Amino acid sequence: MSAKYDDTAPIPNDLPPTAPALGDVENQAGSGTATPTDGARRKKGGGLTEGDADVAAIPDNNLWIVMPSIGLVLFLSALDQTIIATALPTIAEKFHATPSQYSWVATAYQLAMTLLTPVNGRVSDIVGRKPMLYIAIIVFTVFSALCGAAQNITWLIVARAFQGLGGGSIIGLTTMVVSDIVPLQQRGTYQGYMGASWGIAAVLGPILGGALTQKASWRWCFFINLPTCGVALILLVFTLKLNPPKGITFAELRRTFDFTGLVLVMAGGALLITGFSWAADHGFHTAAAIAMIAVGGFLLVLTVVNSLYTSRNAVIPARMFKTRTTLFFTIASTLHALAFIPSNILLPQFFQGVRGADALQSGIQLLPYAIFVSWSTVVAGQIQSRLRIVRPVVWVGYAVAVLSFGIMYGFFDSTMPLSRQYGLLVLPAVGIGLSLSSPLLIMQAAMPLKEMAAVTSAWTLTRSLGGSIGIAVFTAILNTNLRSKFTKVPGYGTEFEVPTSAQGYIALHELPEGPTKDAVLKAFSDSFRPVWLLSIIIFAICLVITIPTKSYSLNRGPQAAKTPGDASPVPEKSEGGEGDALPEEAQRAQGQDEATESSVATLNSTPSRDDAKVDAKADVKV
Repeated sequence: MSAKYDDTAPIPNDLPPTAPALGDVENQAGSGTATPTDGARRKKGGGLTEGDADVAAIPDNNLWIVMPSIGLVLFLSALDQTIIATALPTIAEKFHATPSQYSWVATAYQLAMTLLTPVNGRVSDIVGRKPMLYIAIIVFTVFSALCGAAQNITWLIVARAFQGLGGGSIIGLTTMVVSDIVPLQQRGTYQGYMGASWGIAAVLGPILGGALTQKASWRWCFFINLPTCGVALILLVFTLKLNPPKGITFAELRRTFDFTGLVLVMAGGALLITGFSWAADHGFHTAAAIAMIAVGGFLLVLTVVNSLYTSRNAVIPARMFKTRTTLFFTIASTLHALAFIPSNILLPQFFQGVRGADALQSGIQLLPYAIFVSWSTVVAGQIQSRLRIVRPVVWVGYAVAVLSFGIMYGFFDSTMPLSRQYGLLVLPAVGIGLSLSSPLLIMQAAMPLKEMAAVTSAWTLTRSLGGSIGIAVFTAILNTNLRSKFTKVPGYGTEFEVPTSAQGYIALHELPEGPTKDAVLKAFSDSFRPVWLLSIIIFAICLVITIPTKSYSLNRGPQAAKTPGDASPVPEKSEGGEGDALPEEAQRAQGQDEATESSVATLNSTPSRDDAKVDAKADVKV
């Protein structure tokens, strides 16, 4: 049951950029529905639902068709981040590529993804998500075909860069579309499905790339996208329904868009990814790597400062940095990607080096891992939507990941039976899956509805950066340990070397049986222990920093169009603790609202028991 307000003292939806940080707020009463109204005004408590009444009702979609189509294109764009990893040695041999060209086949895709991700949120608010999503799918599909048809390494690198522009936009825009067509209360379920699609793609990428290269051709790593993207695009064109974009002229865009922040975040992200990629190939001690990483990091710090003080619509909303919940879960999501993405590349290497498996066999051995990452992501979404439990699910995920990587650090070696390794991989898969996409729901619940696209874009950007950095760091750690341990085994340089390709792994197992082969395999498995240790530290940090965060209600915002709601804004209660008080003008207007509410409340009848039950149920926090 919602109190009725009049709009006698309207307040602009946006506070001045220099205003103190807004405090945390949660919905405490009402039906949990804030539908559009004329003369929308700031709600009591300010900040969290600022501008919610300006957000249109959610359109009715056939989710049985739309969601699988979205999941399919998301799967393929995420797959192309890692599918090339095991195909690169064959591609480099085919085109006689230099080591620098070799690495740029992978880096070009990741770099292009990062460059365009910050643009998608704000621009799609203006021009609409449907045209941008359709263009992204077309670009991704066309340049996938050009990648598969490449006749030299330069052609492939350029095509990969344009493919990354499409793939990066798909990842960000599909997540935004889910937020547009699913109410916040139900979003956990569908984000769980999307997270499962992303998780499976990340795990299966290196495996599928190796299998296609081995059994067919490396070109099919790209051609596989053509029919599936075509079918998904046709289904989306005829079934996806979204609200029309905001009416804004390009003159208004030039006046309000944060171009400075866009340049800073694009340049910083590009330098950071390029620097870590360079470090992975040439070492972290090189001047070029140090310079690019340092300058890139500095530019990203300037991006944060710019977001906090700009008078324009910041590319990354300032509230993400002012509120500890969004700030800490942003950091945790970045760290999660930093550990998760590299593990999908390193685990196949472990099985190929320790077990002598080829690409296809290592894929089969990693199936339990892939299945349980997907399963636990879906389970997390179901728990969030049905039981409205979100943060505890994420905490359990982080804790399970810490425990499982601790066990792997102590026991996951060349002497462990293969069946036990299968079972042990289930534990990190569950931990990773439970904490994969859930932080996004928490961040969305803590942000105003009008910032959904921007916060989703920022979340995608930070995960992309985290994954890129993680691949470089984890690979450098593994290679350093391999060289260090292999040089201590007699016969290094003559009988065996550090493997750099599938043939190198096979060569280790073709060594004569005896002490040398045993020492080599033990050195190989022991080289992974620092990697597992770093994963323990990363997930422990994620757990510790997210515990002092705050809970937010899922019961706010527009509902699906077929669900009628109260036309009045839902009153909120400020909890404080994460921001400062409202500015004086807002406090005066809020006082008028409270007086109006009081006078209206005296005219209303005493709420019934049924109303009280509904109100109590609506106040559910994450």
